[in-house]
Amino acid sequence: MSRPAHWRTAHPMPTNQAEFYRGLERAKEALNARQQLARGEPPAARAKAVHDAIQPLLTDTPDARRLACRRGCSHCCHYPVGVSFIESVRLAEAVRGRPELQRRLQDAGDAARGVSWDDLVGTACPLLVDDSCAVHDERPMPCRALGSLDASACAEALTSENAPPRDETAWWRGLGAAHAMADGQPSGVRELRAAVLAILARPDSPQDGFRQARVAPGS
Repeated sequence: MSRPAHWRTAHPMPTNQAEFYRGLERAKEALNARQQLARGEPPAARAKAVHDAIQPLLTDTPDARRLACRRGCSHCCHYPVGVSFIESVRLAEAVRGRPELQRRLQDAGDAARGVSWDDLVGTACPLLVDDSCAVHDERPMPCRALGSLDASACAEALTSENAPPRDETAWWRGLGAAHAMADGQPSGVRELRAAVLAILARPDSPQDGFRQARVAPGS
């Protein structure tokens, strides 16, 4: 099973394989349960089900109490993020009634067009407002799973090749969950700005909008 390239790590997978599959299995259980409860359930509801199921796994780790992440600390919000279809729909629903966020997304999407994935590093997420996520409850799995043990190292990482120490258990559980969500239909991972804008532009066919959005590396 391959892993999306946008989840970069300097650590080999074998040491974290058990955590990856734990997240993968928990996410699949949540998705299967929703399918059995209601066929044709909205994509956003499926994403919420996975997020709710995985969150306890992300906060119950050996390093959870050592996290340096706090409200107002937003270094990690300056990296491009890949999202699955169901997460894209959840984000689109979160901003649909908020024109100011839609404008920020549109401006950011226009500015990112033609910019390489690596060159997007250092650019703030358009959903970051006053150093806080404007859609924190709906944030996608990459944002949920990344927890730092050193805020100053996160700031340094934006302008260097040094990776900050992170909660590896949470990261790999989140990676497994993200893999499960990206395995749906339509499959794959898209860049957050492009995916949300494409879905907002195609309310009649969000699947087609997602397919046409910018593909994340490795997807």
